[in-house]
Amino acid sequence: MSPESQAPGWEWYYIAMYFFVGGTAAGAYFIGSLLEFVGAEKHREISKVAYYVAFPLALLCPIFLIGDLGQPTRFFNLFTTVNWLSPVSFGSWALLIFGGMSFLSFVDNLIADGKLKFAPFSNLYNRIPRKLYAIVGSVAGFFIAGYTGVLLNLTARPFWAATDPLLGTLFIASGASSGAAAIALVMAIRKMASGEAFEQLENFDRLVMFLELLLIVGIVLVAGQFAAPLVSGAYALMFWGGAVLLGVLVPLGLNWYGSRSGMSASTLVLITAILVLLGGALLRISIVQAGNT
Repeated sequence: MSPESQAPGWEWYYIAMYFFVGGTAAGAYFIGSLLEFVGAEKHREISKVAYYVAFPLALLCPIFLIGDLGQPTRFFNLFTTVNWLSPVSFGSWALLIFGGMSFLSFVDNLIADGKLKFAPFSNLYNRIPRKLYAIVGSVAGFFIAGYTGVLLNLTARPFWAATDPLLGTLFIASGASSGAAAIALVMAIRKMASGEAFEQLENFDRLVMFLELLLIVGIVLVAGQFAAPLVSGAYALMFWGGAVLLGVLVPLGLNWYGSRSGMSASTLVLITAILVLLGGALLRISIVQAGNT
């Protein structure tokens, strides 16, 4: 492992945002799928919002990948063969599977809500349990959220390589947190952010943020000298001030003590969700840029 290894030159507005959007979509879909299995009818609204969030976000992922590759044909060439030794090839197929399953869940919701008037295959959705594609989609989504970190670990860049396997775990935790925040944001906008089911969603997000914080500290300690770009300079401000402070610590504080501030519950949820999403994006950007430095 040499500190003079060549950087891949990934731009944050393509790769880091793909990591963020893909992780958020996967996190939201996992939450929706989890509620399909263990949730009661009171959780159904959260599950539906999760599926409505996941598929549009999944549609954005190929756009970022095509932007990074430069030509659409390079992206589509990834699906002409399957290279089991290539994380990029494997990840592309996982993205395709996840997109397909999230599409099925999305359409299933439209049919169930009566928003899709023309649904000639609606009986097919009734015959094939939604739990089946929820399982497949969750597995593919988890892979997408985690493999992005593993993909960085497999490079020769000192910071990314030194954080194996914590980086993939961090991206999974962050994806779950940002997925929950995306669901909460939509529910707050639609004035649905209340009730016992929503409190359980907040508790889940709080737990994941704690895990995320522990993993962040662990990564910096394990990386040692290679974490220098995250300790001082512009990326350090983005990482500690943006990803950690605004994206984790402040939302945790608002989650516990925000009700004492006099803000309405919907406003509190709205602000917290936006901060978590902003922190998730800054986390990916700072880690990608730190590895490129």
